[in-house]
Parts: sequence; structure tokens; C-alpha cells
Amino acid sequence: MAQRGYHHGDLREALLDAVIDVVASEGVGAVKVSALARACGVSSAAPFRHFPTREALLVAAAERAALEQMAAMDKAAANAPNPVEAERARGVAYVRWAVLNPGAFRLLDQPQIIQASSWLGKESSAFVEQLDAVLGERDESRSAPALTQRTAAALAAQALVYGLARMVVDGSLGSIDEDQAEQLAWEVTGVLGVGLRGS
Repeated sequence: MAQRGYHHGDLREALLDAVIDVVASEGVGAVKVSALARACGVSSAAPFRHFPTREALLVAAAERAALEQMAAMDKAAANAPNPVEAERARGVAYVRWAVLNPGAFRLLDQPQIIQASSWLGKESSAFVEQLDAVLGERDESRSAPALTQRTAAALAAQALVYGLARMVVDGSLGSIDEDQAEQLAWEVTGVLGVGLRGS
């Protein structure tokens, strides 16, 4: 981890950047407050002026990551012609963002961190409700995934996009850059979209 340093009270942001770097290269378990302090060129006590615990630091990094992720997804969906295409655009943007920000993606992939933030929990629930509202027309003649209280179509869409992002970030599909990942996501979500439209 490269030494970052900070200027004019920017230690908080420097620490959050350092968390993302460590998670990208070594995983969440490797995040140590003392090591982050050294990387930022400050005393081991300095981070605790901004974050009382390691968990608080991880939650703050995840919340910042989620804001950046949502901004990318909303921007991609802004000019979509209809709600279904807007959700498709969000899914494609999600995959591209994950490839560009593997540390942030992996941080948001930690249930214990999401559960530790009431804001992240609310945003996650709001996203699920929106996806169900757009894609989740219920067909009472079919069995729904009752254990999740989700419609099958919305759950399938979420699983597809998350799974693809995870496969690309983890290298399961070989070396794929963000443009290739975006193209792949566009093709894959298009196949799912056909089914969602009932074609």
C-alpha cells in the first residue's frame, strides 16, 4: 500500500481511500487501522479521531462506495426510454462500476458491513422494492421464491447482474476490462430482458 499522506484535514478521506486499496488487493480481513495510519503518515491514534472503531471505518468506506455506485447507476439510467430499460442500464453500469472499483465492490459484498449501517440497509431495501416494482409482475399460476419474498423475475435480474460482476472482478472469465465487461453485461441483460417482457 503506497503512502498517501493528507492535506488540510483530509485524513478522513485518505483513510477511506486506503481502506478501498487494501480491500482491492488483500481483502476486508487485511484492513488494520494501525497499518492504514502508517500508510497515511500519521500516528496510530490519529484515525480514531475520525472513526471510533475499525467497524465504523469500514462502514464509512462502504457508505461512500454505495453513494458512488448509485450515482453511476442513476446516471446510466437517466435517459432510458422506459422503466425496464432503466433497470437494465443500472445493471450494466453496476457491472462496469464493479470492474473499475473492485475494492469498493468487495466491501459492499460484506453482509456484516451492510447490516452495521442503517443507511445502507434502507438503501438496499429501497433498491429491492424498486426492482420488484419494475420487473416483478407476479404470476400466481407459478411458484414464487417465497423464502425471499421476492418475485422470480426481479430476483433473477439481481442475481444475474451481481453474479456477472463477481465473476469478472474475481477473474473467473479471464482478463476483462471495463469496456468489455460493459458490453458483456449489455448482452446478458438483453437476454434476460426478453424473458421479462414475455416475448
